[in-house]
Amino acid sequence: MYLLSILSVILLTVVMCATSSGMDGSYVFRFLDGYTILYLILFLIPLLISGGLLKDFNHAFRLVIGKKEAKSLIELKRAKESVSLTIKILLILSVFICAIQGVFILYNMDDPLMLGPSFSVSMLTLIYGMGITLILLPLQARLNMKIQEYINQ
Repeated sequence: MYLLSILSVILLTVVMCATSSGMDGSYVFRFLDGYTILYLILFLIPLLISGGLLKDFNHAFRLVIGKKEAKSLIELKRAKESVSLTIKILLILSVFICAIQGVFILYNMDDPLMLGPSFSVSMLTLIYGMGITLILLPLQARLNMKIQEYINQ
C-alpha cells in the first residue's frame, strides 16, 4: 500500500506537467535535475548521521514496506523519529538550497533573459523536497499506527 503513495505522487506530478504545458509532454523532462537530487542527498545523509538516525531511517522502510516485525517499542519509536527528522530536514534544506541558488542566480545575472530558466531550476529543489515529504508522510503515519498496535498488544 505504501508504494501506492509513491506512484500516485509521481503519476500526478507527470499528469500536472503534461496538462499544464500542453499535451506534448516535453516539459516533463524539465523537472528532472540530477544535481538538485544530489544536493539534497549530500546534505541529508550527514545530517541524519549526525542525529544518529540513518540506520533507523533504513529500518523504517523495512518495518513498513517489508515484512520485518518490530522487536521492541524503542525500535518503532526510533524509526518514527528518524522519518520525522528527515521530513523536517527536507523541508528546511530545500528552502535553504533554493535560497542559496537564488542568491547565485541574482549575483551572476548578466543576461536578464536567463533569469526565468535559471530560477525555475532552483525551484526544483523545493519541488523535490516537498515531493519526497509527500512520500514520507504516509510512512510516518504507518509507523504511528504500528506503535499504537504494539502498545495495545
